[in-house]
Amino acid sequence: MFHKIMVAYDESSEADRALRASIELAKTLRAELSVVTVLEPIPAYYSFAVSAIPAWNWTEEKRIRYRALQAEARQRAKAADIALDAELISGDEVGSIVECAKSHHSDLLVLGMRKHGWLMTGHTAQDIAERAPCAVLGIK
Repeated sequence: MFHKIMVAYDESSEADRALRASIELAKTLRAELSVVTVLEPIPAYYSFAVSAIPAWNWTEEKRIRYRALQAEARQRAKAADIALDAELISGDEVGSIVECAKSHHSDLLVLGMRKHGWLMTGHTAQDIAERAPCAVLGIK
């Protein structure tokens, strides 16, 4: 049914749950598994913030953290006897994830779903689901 599973993966607990579920699903289905992590541009308000850390250091530090996070994901998949491909891309979160799913020819995209109250709804997962080129599985 699903042969190429992609997980949107970052530092959030929701993404961690999505990775765990994806590893199990890939193992059960004997599917390929990959993760995509998006390094978003520096927020516009950053230039106005008082900070001792230059913008380059902020971006590079985040890149290093995300590479370590992906290495940890590879180890977790390896422990389950699953090979995991990881990609770190720069850009807009929604557009980058959708484009990566397209370029990898993924047939399932797994997202961690944030819990929100009735006053605050999350749009990122909804926006990705609306634009995704494949089936989307949301993990709570």
